Amino acid sequence: YQYNFWDKEMRPHRQSLIAVLFVPLFLTTLLMWVCLSIYWGSLVPSSSSKPLTVTVTNLDVGGEFGAGVIAAIQIANQAKGNTIKWLFDSNIESVNDSRGLIVEEKTWGAVLITPNATAELENALRLGTNNYNAQNSILFLYASARNQITVNSHIVPPVLAVINPIIGQLAIQHTETFLQSIVNNTEALQTALKCPQCLASPFGMTSLDIVPFDVPEATGSTMVGLIFLLTFTFSIFQILRVTGLTIGGHLRLTSALIFRTISSLSAYLIMGLSYTLVNLAFGVPMSRCFGHGGFVIYWLLNTCTMGAVGLPMESLFTIIGLKWAGYFLSFWIIVNVSGAFSSFEIMPSFYQYGYAFPFYHSIQGARTIIFGTKNHLGTNFGVLITWTVVGLLGVYGGT
Repeated sequence: YQYNFWDKEMRPHRQSLIAVLFVPLFLTTLLMWVCLSIYWGSLVPSSSSKPLTVTVTNLDVGGEFGAGVIAAIQIANQAKGNTIKWLFDSNIESVNDSRGLIVEEKTWGAVLITPNATAELENALRLGTNNYNAQNSILFLYASARNQITVNSHIVPPVLAVINPIIGQLAIQHTETFLQSIVNNTEALQTALKCPQCLASPFGMTSLDIVPFDVPEATGSTMVGLIFLLTFTFSIFQILRVTGLTIGGHLRLTSALIFRTISSLSAYLIMGLSYTLVNLAFGVPMSRCFGHGGFVIYWLLNTCTMGAVGLPMESLFTIIGLKWAGYFLSFWIIVNVSGAFSSFEIMPSFYQYGYAFPFYHSIQGARTIIFGTKNHLGTNFGVLITWTVVGLLGVYGGT
């Protein structure tokens, strides 16, 4: 404690800062640019993004309203820069058919012009029916549980932005035409006035979320919670590494590998159970789709997720050591998050790598268990187990 920083005796120590301070800062800055560029890039609209599909069906056969809506949507479909691709499906015969398309993830939404929409309005005007419900003219179906961010940002607003003006314009035209047709018929006008909504708002739309993202707590299960799960997995590796160094030095290679395999998988099984119980404690439902078995399935999904993200880290650190652990952990989190939190249709095609990464399949599996979305659990478990096996092989090879 006898020198100032710029004393000549401190020169060797100042030079050592290049290796111990400036080089790590440079690498950290470089990693920041790489990782944040990957994540922010997943949020930027791209020319390679695909429009999201919404199915339109006219069940108002022969009605002016149905024909008018279809004609207006066809015009809107030709506009450049649409984020929605309207598909006209004449094979749909009922609401259940449209529900099936959405649940099976063949379309993001469905707009149905209900049967006899025009005829029901005209009958209400002719008979003076005051219980006419204009909101039954069009039914808009979607499933926010498939991906609440995509649906609430890229499906519902664009669909409403197209359909609502069409409804408003057709309503004005219909009321104007009707009033002109009875201008000299006082009795018909008095009868029509018994149904004021038939003149003021003759058409409307009802929106129905058929598979709603109705559990706010599940945001953790299907998004941010997985980041925590990965960091906990990293902590487990550090604990197991200490025990491995303590015991492994006294074991033969075969026994050491068996010990590492059993200890890692057992730790993931226990921590996976703990993570599942935390979700259950905060009200995340697990019995909607598979009954009481949903808890066990979700537990196994979380266990496989920890194996899929943990064992590849363990294998890499076995080879390169813990010096670079912090850098790889940041990169591993970012590449998993960027390819999983949003929908591939609205991201640049580069991010389709997410189909092969653990987070995407963990999130998709969790949505199936919690909300009852389309079942991809076979594929989800298959990919997660593959990553686990690859990680184990890496551990064996590195050891």
